[in-house]
Amino acid sequence: MKQLSLCCLCLLASGFLGGCATIYPPQQRLRDPVTVYVADYGVHSSLLLPTGDARFVEYAFGDWGYAAQNHCLPQDAVGALVLSFQSALGRRYFDLPPGETEPKPLERPWSLSRVNCERSDVDALLQRLNTRYEAAMRSQKPVMNPDNGIEFVKDSEHYSMLNNCNHLTARSLEQLGCRVQGFVVGSKFSVAPQPALAPSIGKSADAKPKGDAPVPGWNTASLN
Repeated sequence: MKQLSLCCLCLLASGFLGGCATIYPPQQRLRDPVTVYVADYGVHSSLLLPTGDARFVEYAFGDWGYAAQNHCLPQDAVGALVLSFQSALGRRYFDLPPGETEPKPLERPWSLSRVNCERSDVDALLQRLNTRYEAAMRSQKPVMNPDNGIEFVKDSEHYSMLNNCNHLTARSLEQLGCRVQGFVVGSKFSVAPQPALAPSIGKSADAKPKGDAPVPGWNTASLN
């Protein structure tokens, strides 16, 4: 019922506002490429980001009652997207199984797409999301959703149909040098083919190549 309620609302919105958005990976030559995974759970999306210690971290953004407290009746789903009074930011970690290179969440996504990004950009995004999450932890204790193991804190950014978890995914990808084309509504992102991007050789560490500029508009808002 929980998945069906939100899925119907997102599909209805998608019908009026357009289809899925397309991710165009970084076009510049990468100095130190690392793989980021875009997870589509059928209703919501997120990024699985490597932390550098054989682990991945995933951040989730949602309505507090719906995401953290499992208030998931149809009216709760409508209220979460139309008139949310409190947002939630969640976090969970995945340890890589021995011999594996790809994360395998227990809550299996409908699809898991790969995007190669610059490691320094991934580290910068991790720092921003960690800072945002841990700042909230200074005044509250995280609440774990037992259904998925995500620990949520109350967040200051407003949650709505036009600023949900899928918009966080789009903004995060833009922070990683990707270009997101299309109107972000549902969880379905298509990834455009990425050119063969070998690490660059002989360039100054201070000279950062210029990639495609983020698409202007609401989906380039700050992650803070």
